[in-house]
Amino acid sequence: MEYRKYGDVVVCAVPGKDELDMEEIENIVGHTHNTWQHDRTVSETRKNTIQGKRAEIVIEHILTENSAARYLSYDKFRKDGFNRHAPFDGIIFNSTASKPVLCEAARRVNNDVSNSRNSSGAISAETREFLEDNGIFTVEIKSSLLQEPRDYKNMAHKSKDQRTEEDYNALCGYIKNFYDYFMYPHYCRDNTEITSFYEYTTYVRKVNPEIAGRGSKAQFLQNLMREEFNNACDIYTRVFFDVLSDEIIIPGYIIKTRFFEEPRIMKMPSPKSQNAIYYMYHMNLGTGILEIDKDAELKLWNRRDSYARLLGARMPLCPSCGMRLKLVEASSNADYRKHKFLYVCENCKTNKWFELNKIHQKNMKVR
Repeated sequence: MEYRKYGDVVVCAVPGKDELDMEEIENIVGHTHNTWQHDRTVSETRKNTIQGKRAEIVIEHILTENSAARYLSYDKFRKDGFNRHAPFDGIIFNSTASKPVLCEAARRVNNDVSNSRNSSGAISAETREFLEDNGIFTVEIKSSLLQEPRDYKNMAHKSKDQRTEEDYNALCGYIKNFYDYFMYPHYCRDNTEITSFYEYTTYVRKVNPEIAGRGSKAQFLQNLMREEFNNACDIYTRVFFDVLSDEIIIPGYIIKTRFFEEPRIMKMPSPKSQNAIYYMYHMNLGTGILEIDKDAELKLWNRRDSYARLLGARMPLCPSCGMRLKLVEASSNADYRKHKFLYVCENCKTNKWFELNKIHQKNMKVR
């Protein structure tokens, strides 16, 4: 597959109809259960499924032809007759992975899916750990259509036959600075009341009080972040369909740990997904897809090291005096919108209170 590279962003042609398995696609469409997008028509579901399959094809070809990594779609080894939700889009593994290990991974995944409740198609944290320990990483591929005119506003020439390298750099730069990688939280995907990470933690404490326990606020957040980490896919990527040039743009990917180091939860600015909630992480902080062979975090996967990076695992130092901060919850104000977690320095006399995004400045918000 031919591609061009702008910075660490990959641009390539949209796969043609001849590369699509329409029998598989119709199978998926016929068994799709809409979750938050309740009014989606069959025609729209088919269109979305084709878009998603084209995204998978591109990821598979780009990795196979340019790295030691290999992509295998879940639909190629599933055994549920398409009756349950897919627990992930596919798996990424090294080309040297042994066939017996891959077969065992597929067996465990299919066993979990067949035993999952209702149509959930969930897999256990233990199965995810087995896959990770064997260098097999579950992947979520989100695909989106670029929006005209908004996403093209920094380009001098929008038409494909007139575009220059500067135009493509402007487009790719805009995408990376405007968009986010995203994933659903573990305990809730759709809620009209949740608009922030703090509100999500409040919800979790109500529906799962055991996770809060009797420990500190930091211990609760650490417990929550571990649960989210243990039940999340390993790699999240996002591809964009350039509707004006019939091309696909791949900004890169992130590893799941990023979502839970500096958690930010928001809703999508879209009428279709207005009640859905997501962890989000800035796209410009991701890794280029062609750099995957050099990703030490994947090559030297270590769950303990990842746990140590999660919010609540280790208290940061006070910017003023260098002492360890303490995590507390400000909830005495009558206005619930002002309730939030804060850091406090018990050593400093003044300027001792810090909002979370003042300490964690990459991705977090105040709440």
